[in-house]
Amino acid sequence: MVDAGAAPLIAWALVDADGTVLAEHESARPFYAASTIKLHVLLAALRAVDAGDIELDATIPATRTFGGVDGSAFTLAGDHLDPTHPADGTPVSVRELLVRMIDRSSNEATNTVIDLVGLDAVEAVIEELGLRATRAERRIGDAAAIARGFTNETCAADLAETMRRIVRREAGVPAGPCSKAGLVAGELGTTAETETFVGPGTTAETETFVGPGTPRGSGAPWGPKAPARKPGPGLLSPASTGLALDALRAQRMRVILDVLPEGLDAGSKSGEVDGFRHDVAFIGDPCSEDLRCLAVMTSGLTLAEADDTIRRTARELLGNLAD
Repeated sequence: MVDAGAAPLIAWALVDADGTVLAEHESARPFYAASTIKLHVLLAALRAVDAGDIELDATIPATRTFGGVDGSAFTLAGDHLDPTHPADGTPVSVRELLVRMIDRSSNEATNTVIDLVGLDAVEAVIEELGLRATRAERRIGDAAAIARGFTNETCAADLAETMRRIVRREAGVPAGPCSKAGLVAGELGTTAETETFVGPGTTAETETFVGPGTPRGSGAPWGPKAPARKPGPGLLSPASTGLALDALRAQRMRVILDVLPEGLDAGSKSGEVDGFRHDVAFIGDPCSEDLRCLAVMTSGLTLAEADDTIRRTARELLGNLAD
């Protein structure tokens, strides 16, 4: 992971429908994940739905207060808050929480889902995907966990593969979920993703990120590129794939999506904290061999500079798929 105050860095990975790397640059370098880690939380939750451990229509009281790693409670505040999140105590369905976590990057929804499935379940899907630089070690805004060095990080190669595995239905699996189901039509505004935290008795502070972890499967920083993975069955049921696709298509925080022509099937998940800006998108029909998944990660740039860099990179890499 790169210090936000360091020289600007950019990494990217572009993969096709079967996971073959089409283009990459520093793709195994770990960065602070920001809200892109919510893709892994989504996958863990939908796996639990498919296993029958969670009901999408079950309701949970909305809250902005969560348990920290030290056992004390912390309450999200300031830039962490989703202004459209239901008032504390209001029943919210699991389905709505999953959508809010992706389309507007709600931190309240994310922490609630983590409480529902557990961080161990998120780490389990990371292991199942064979991701080398991804770790999900804490809830968003947990000051005690941050102080102890717990982090959430990933790399461009891992993000592109995660997106591919979430949206892709492999050979022999019905293609029905790849059509738009309209599950999230008409949703509301956006949420800032700046990582500030407020602990009990403290004022808001900006997070700092120190010390990269060692990528999985590598004894050296950013080790050798992993071989392309063989196609297998889809990770999710048709219904869960459909929910994920619709939430990604409804993305409010558009970066890569802004360079794509109208009518092209696409969806994305971005992440941003001070000094870090990332975006990962699927481009094209997920049921088609023409599917592409692109992840671009940056550090050391202003938000405007980073977004310009990500869009320019997407145009260059996607060629005639871009506008």
